[in-house]
Amino acid sequence: MFFFKSCPPFRTSEPKCFSILRLFIAIIFSSFIIIYAWISFEEFVSNIDEPNLYISELDEHFTYPGFRVCPKVLSNYNGDDTIDTLNISLYKLYRDISSSQLYIPNDYSFYDNKIHGLNDLNLYDFNTLYELHNNYSIPTNANFFIRDHDNNRCRIFIPPSINDEFSRIVEFKPFFVANELLFIITLDNSSIYSYFEINFESITINKRNLTIQSALSNRNPNKDLKDVNTTLIPNQYFITRGRYVIYELILKERISYSSYFSGYLGFKASNISTFLEIEEKELASTPNASYTALELRFQYNFIIREQQKFQITVARVISNIGGFYGALSGIFVLLFGASKLTPWGICQKYVCCWSYRRSFKRHLASRYVSRAGIPLADDPRKLPLGAELSDRVAVLEHLLKEYYIDAYYLEKLRTTRKRYLDLRNNNFELLKLLGDDIDEDLKDDIALERLEDGSTS
Repeated sequence: MFFFKSCPPFRTSEPKCFSILRLFIAIIFSSFIIIYAWISFEEFVSNIDEPNLYISELDEHFTYPGFRVCPKVLSNYNGDDTIDTLNISLYKLYRDISSSQLYIPNDYSFYDNKIHGLNDLNLYDFNTLYELHNNYSIPTNANFFIRDHDNNRCRIFIPPSINDEFSRIVEFKPFFVANELLFIITLDNSSIYSYFEINFESITINKRNLTIQSALSNRNPNKDLKDVNTTLIPNQYFITRGRYVIYELILKERISYSSYFSGYLGFKASNISTFLEIEEKELASTPNASYTALELRFQYNFIIREQQKFQITVARVISNIGGFYGALSGIFVLLFGASKLTPWGICQKYVCCWSYRRSFKRHLASRYVSRAGIPLADDPRKLPLGAELSDRVAVLEHLLKEYYIDAYYLEKLRTTRKRYLDLRNNNFELLKLLGDDIDEDLKDDIALERLEDGSTS
């Protein structure tokens, strides 16, 4: 750190007032770094409780959710579950986005691609429900329900994912409509069940299968779409028998941390869960308590993504402090020049225990202490008796090679030169055995002589 490099003893080659000025600036810069580090740490501690929730939109198609519906009674019931009393009819509705007016297909078709315009639709209101229940000539689209093998009284709705049957905005010129589902749940008048339990279990999402190949290619992005059956977080809702209920659905995807500790360190949240947020509206009682109406509609035609993210993390604090320190160090170097380089850090000097530091000094002494003294420490003008300056230079060269200068390419050059000299000597020996004259150009080649004697002139 530039503060320690600016502390006394000062350099004798510089004016003392200049050294004091450098020390004063170093103290100011060091104070700035300490204050900035303290503020960053305080900000991190104040935001350590809960991660922030970042909300975005995912433009992906999805079906209506699959669910299980079971008739229930408030009292204990041990009746026969094999008696089939539950029937469910399904209809597709279309809601005008601008006026909220509901329509139903003329032929009660379920699929969007069979509807071509307003002429294929009729107005739908609450009174139409009675006709749907009592007119047996109207198709019921009950083939999307299966019996629950674990509980014979329950039915499971499996939404279709064929023919692009997704919850979406459909264009019926001259207006846009949103498709909805209407379920008419029927029980015998003699049934003792008083309410229904509904559990939404899964939903099919048309996700983009992103790969490196698809990202680099220019093919149609729709080819990378894939239907993914996604399990929803367990939930439970109840409907009183004989009611007309509307569920407005919001599909959400939450990315959360399995452990806040990973978030503190700056890692991204990785646990993905999908769930429904439902707003329930109960309109009125149906004309006949033997049937119950459930209308499903989505508030949005996109998925809301909620991602947990810590605004302040350990990695960010370290990065900010390091960036601030680097900026002040650059200014200090610009003003006063670079500090001296050192190959030894805090661990060698202070942190390690005395036995390790003593062992470290012992290894350094065996490597860099010679009969010519210690380089850079002993005065080179006062060499011990019998010592030569070349010994000191050799030790200093080893020090530079091990700690400062990468001599890889020079070592490769030495190896190449050695191989060449060996090959040249072998060629001379071969020519002598053959008794031929040695080419004078080979002897007098200036470049070869420079390689041989190491001259650079």
